[in-house]
Amino acid sequence: MVLGSNGTLTIELASSQPTQPTQPSNDLGNYKTVNYYARFNCGTISDDSGPLRPGKYDSDITIFNKKNYPITVIWKAIAIDQQVKNNFNILNIPSESIANINCAKVFPIQDNNATNSIQVLPKKFTEGIIKIEISVDNGLLVNNFLNNQNGNIILNESDIGNLINVDVLHTVNTLDDLNKEVVYLKADFSILPRDKNEINNFTAVFHINPDEIVDPLSIIKNKISENNTNEKINVNASKILLGDTEIISDTLTDNHALTVQRVDPIIS
Repeated sequence: MVLGSNGTLTIELASSQPTQPTQPSNDLGNYKTVNYYARFNCGTISDDSGPLRPGKYDSDITIFNKKNYPITVIWKAIAIDQQVKNNFNILNIPSESIANINCAKVFPIQDNNATNSIQVLPKKFTEGIIKIEISVDNGLLVNNFLNNQNGNIILNESDIGNLINVDVLHTVNTLDDLNKEVVYLKADFSILPRDKNEINNFTAVFHINPDEIVDPLSIIKNKISENNTNEKINVNASKILLGDTEIISDTLTDNHALTVQRVDPIIS
């Protein structure tokens, strides 16, 4: 195994007898790479100024080894405005097993400090791409030699894009401070114009703040004034009769969103 000046890892096989080198049934050429590019969204968005809604974002990239032998992949997080360039990672996946890359593993790389992963994740939002790479040289899994795995597996050309499955699970959870109680005032009231004998009956529901003293009659008058652009109702010249009132309370549940994406290989 020789590392060339251009960073290419070359495998040299020696034998005591002159024999023909083992070749795959279909020619793979000298060197090929299989790349998977999976998007990630990590961290917290606290306002609605951008295209993504407020919430806590997480991405989980699962890599399933479909073969009955271990496969080693090299992965790298490429974030927007990333400063760290040499953040390559070696990941060994046992036979017919699953490994994952999530935001907790991505963020320490971006900040170059694994001890800050718990503190950094909730405070910032970062999006980017995870690059997952498998290298093949003359049918041999080059990456496996980096992790002391069995490297004498000879691949057919049909196998190179069918070694692993890569899927991405994106989740968005509501911010903690949005999980709060909401209170509404339901009021029945009537409007009696002073110069008419007819009575108009209404029912309205108003959002009010918890732990606050409210005047239902003032709320009704203010709302009528806001919506009465055509001055169909003269609040000052009318009499408002307040009927039954009711307080309705509820708690906002966690607004959870989930998407799943399959990532296709790119062979070059």
